[in-house]
Amino acid sequence: MEGIFTSEQWLWGVTLFLKAGLVLLIVHRKNNRVLPFFFSYVLLNFLQSVLLYETYRIWGLDSPVSVRVAWGTQGLVTFARALAVAEICHAVLARHRGIWQLAWRLLAATAIFATVYSWAASRGRWELAILSLDRALEMAIISVIAILFVFARYYQVTVTVQIRLLSVSFFQYSCFRVINDTILERWLHRYAFLWNLLDVLAFLASLLLWMWALRQTLPAVATTPTLLPENDYRVLSPAINARLKALNEQLIHFWRTEGEKT
Repeated sequence: MEGIFTSEQWLWGVTLFLKAGLVLLIVHRKNNRVLPFFFSYVLLNFLQSVLLYETYRIWGLDSPVSVRVAWGTQGLVTFARALAVAEICHAVLARHRGIWQLAWRLLAATAIFATVYSWAASRGRWELAILSLDRALEMAIISVIAILFVFARYYQVTVTVQIRLLSVSFFQYSCFRVINDTILERWLHRYAFLWNLLDVLAFLASLLLWMWALRQTLPAVATTPTLLPENDYRVLSPAINARLKALNEQLIHFWRTEGEKT
């Protein structure tokens, strides 16, 4: 691929190999049934890499065709990553139906706000619109994951090790993307090569975490709470369980009331 240094070619090759391995691992362990949106994101990311490799090989790194393909596919990948994070939130909160109904509405509102903000900040340039959308969604992902873990810790909601690893990898990658996108927007052309290189390195770290987390089959997402015997609740944090139950019941009642009004 003309215009790309040997070191970046090597990193691209390693990353592409790991992406393919992650896709096969997810299918082999049947985790695509448990986390279908996460699997779709990984598969789409892999297909984007193959398409970009061929595009750069045929038309070159700086050609108008390559630029349009890169930015166009990036918008799809960013949207898929947002859905994957929403799926992780569902995996944590699915057993608390009322709380999840509030959470998905907040996630949807955040996505709409990010899209409107991105278009307003782009000043009519579609490539900057995608860059702004990417940064806004990454900031939303950072906030959502941070709030999710604060909530889970406060209410002692059980989070599996696998889901925790997936969340941490999304969190660290999103933090990097926000910083990297901000620098790229300011120095769009001079920083482009370094931006690509650092993005590959950051995503490589996330890939390794995902492969470690998904090396075993995940249990199906439970949509009903697993209740302990009554005596155990009297011993294990009764106040916390009572607050969580009360919050969940209030939200269920609220959504039911809203549905009757409409």
